[in-house]
Amino acid sequence: MDIYSFINSRDVAKYCREINKTWSPFEMAVIINRSQCPIIEKHKAWRELMNDYPDMPMPKNHEIYGSFHEKLKEYIDFEERILACFKKPETNAVYIYEVFRNWHNDYTRSDSVYTDFEKVINDIHNSWELDEVIKIKVGKIYTDNNGSIQICMDYDGNIYWVSSCSPEFVMSDEMINFDLYYADIPVPFKRGDILTANSLVFVLNRLMCDDQRLYQKFINGELGDGTDMIGWGFYVDDDGILSGNHEANYDCFEYYREKLEGKDRLLHYVSLYLQGEKNEINLPALLAMQCRIMVEHQLENRK
Repeated sequence: MDIYSFINSRDVAKYCREINKTWSPFEMAVIINRSQCPIIEKHKAWRELMNDYPDMPMPKNHEIYGSFHEKLKEYIDFEERILACFKKPETNAVYIYEVFRNWHNDYTRSDSVYTDFEKVINDIHNSWELDEVIKIKVGKIYTDNNGSIQICMDYDGNIYWVSSCSPEFVMSDEMINFDLYYADIPVPFKRGDILTANSLVFVLNRLMCDDQRLYQKFINGELGDGTDMIGWGFYVDDDGILSGNHEANYDCFEYYREKLEGKDRLLHYVSLYLQGEKNEINLPALLAMQCRIMVEHQLENRK
């Protein structure tokens, strides 16, 4: 299996190939789960994993014991049953959807409810163009207050994520929850690199795994989960002002290779400042450049 192909970032995948990074079968299953592949492709990869790699005990950091293969089979079966139920028209359920237009979670909710999933797909194709849609969330709502099922899909109907609030489908404490496991995926990025993720361009400030004390506990299973695979950075907001935040999972980061335009030109100087001794730009010079670029941006946009 080419496990590197399941890493979300091309640059991270290339780096892991170069250093010949390897993982246990369970860790490979976690990486497959993190991938931006449709659920059907994940299930296929997990089955290939079980066919080609030996079984192993479950990691004990979350107190789920037994055969990894058995737990993975159980998880695949669980998701397949939820998906089959989601797609099946039922007289006591209706469908609604939300179309997300960008990565800032701006969305438009459907005006109607629908009696089956195919009608949802048809209405989306009649109402939206491919380039207008980032992702789509669809909910199957039971009208007798018996919960709901939600999925996330693309314009073509490929399903990437499923979640159930129905009493018929409840994950037990003994089932795998891949989100609870930290994946040791090395990355080539360093402070001051200009990166992109989810269409946002930013300058990297730090990664969660930069703290070696925490990092050792993550890889030893003493603490940590998938939410700890994040990085912080600086970006230029819509007003041309430098802002900072955590910028998504670092296994999704890629080098930004385009020319910085408009307000994003500020990121070049932020990068120089963060790189420290290699470059000569001090804080006053950085602040002066921010003021200049911000004013230019606001004048160009008539603010």
